[in-house]
Amino acid sequence: MSDKIIFVFPGQGAQYVGMGADLFRDFATARYVFEQVSDIAKRDMTKICFNGSQNELNKPENTSLATFAHSVAIANIIESEYGVPLHTLAYAMAGHSMGQYSALHCVGSMKMDDAVQMLAARAAYMQDVAGAGGMAAIVGLSKDEIAQCMVEAAGLGYAQISNHNAADQFVISGHNAALDAIVESARRRGARIAKRLNVSVPAHCALMSGAEKLLRARMEKIQFDAPKTNWYSNQTAQFMSNPRDVRDALCNQMTHGVRWLDIMETFPTYNITRAYELGPGRTLTGMIKRANVGCAACQTDTATNVRAVLSEIGDIMVKSR
Repeated sequence: MSDKIIFVFPGQGAQYVGMGADLFRDFATARYVFEQVSDIAKRDMTKICFNGSQNELNKPENTSLATFAHSVAIANIIESEYGVPLHTLAYAMAGHSMGQYSALHCVGSMKMDDAVQMLAARAAYMQDVAGAGGMAAIVGLSKDEIAQCMVEAAGLGYAQISNHNAADQFVISGHNAALDAIVESARRRGARIAKRLNVSVPAHCALMSGAEKLLRARMEKIQFDAPKTNWYSNQTAQFMSNPRDVRDALCNQMTHGVRWLDIMETFPTYNITRAYELGPGRTLTGMIKRANVGCAACQTDTATNVRAVLSEIGDIMVKSR
């Protein structure tokens, strides 16, 4: 294809009650995915996604599985439409945080059973070691200004940049007292957004070292295959192909930040021109558009959006012949 496509997979945070219900209604392959994830996880993901309360859906163990099911359902719809694995249509795939599991399954590196079971274990391990910590979002300051905010809070506990999503968009993880001080300092410096996130887990930072050890021991029992097209690591912001490195990347993700801005800034290097976000919402679509890296981006969270993307991919395939 002359247009190089990347499929991107969101992490937790974009979920909403009703997500995937129209896909389940309209596409048999989507129904199969939701039922498959429910069987493996031993919980009714259709009830949680379509009819459950927002509080129930927001539980980490449910959010990650719901997002994975929604993403893979869309991937399978595309595969069914064109009769080929998703990785044959993509120059690359990338997942944001737990979205790496969705990407690795779709890139042929992780089996469905393993991905679902590891996501459930990951959520449980993180919750078990969470302690008095959480996350905060800061938008509108530079990285240097963020560093100064963190210096001011140094005596109040641990804090670390856990997501760098845009030039001026950061997520900080750490102890509650430190995060509160960082938010206040960011507001004084004129941040457009400076707020605590409604999560009880300080993800992607050193406070998750206990969870990383538990996950690493569990991961040793899982078989990983080499990705069948280019797959981005959140930690290196580069392609990764060795199965052992992929396994390590998922474990390291627990204590290391997500370099999403750095990933997007490589798109021009590889001439990646189209991105399709597979999963709920449009968080990554918005980030890619704002990054101004020469890459068009579309979300696919509803049946209407999926049909539009199927048509667009079909046009790309015709032009590339």
